[in-house]
Amino acid sequence: MPQITGSLLSGKPIVSVALASAIPIPGAVAPETLIPQFNLREYRALLDTGADITCLCNNVVRECNLPPFGIINMASGKGENLHTSHLIHLGVWCEQADEFDREKEIRRTLYQLPNEFIAAAITENSWFDVIIGTDILSNHEFTLFKGGQFKLTLS
Repeated sequence: MPQITGSLLSGKPIVSVALASAIPIPGAVAPETLIPQFNLREYRALLDTGADITCLCNNVVRECNLPPFGIINMASGKGENLHTSHLIHLGVWCEQADEFDREKEIRRTLYQLPNEFIAAAITENSWFDVIIGTDILSNHEFTLFKGGQFKLTLS
């Protein structure tokens, strides 16, 4: 099982993720002459056990050109508000250090989480781009250790 370990960044458990729309926007129907390119963008994700649902900052929605899926009513400290939702596929970047001839090499693998997820659009901020809520975390093992270390074991 892939594991992501890290230290809190300004008191927050942050991991690197990539995402894609689960509802592709149809293009023109024509033969393809070029090999399709995967434009993966890396985003900072907050692992938030207090969030019921995964959320995307508006800049992520814009950059990934995610089509709206519906409307979600979410409660926060400021009351209840309606948010646009998006259907996404989410991957988590896993890093593994390998040593060969006394040289350390970091190998990165994108672990695609099974299924698609509904994510709500939220206001942008400077700490993270995505909130991974308990809708995803409850399917995996997340541990926060004394001293600010954390571990996310993906099932």
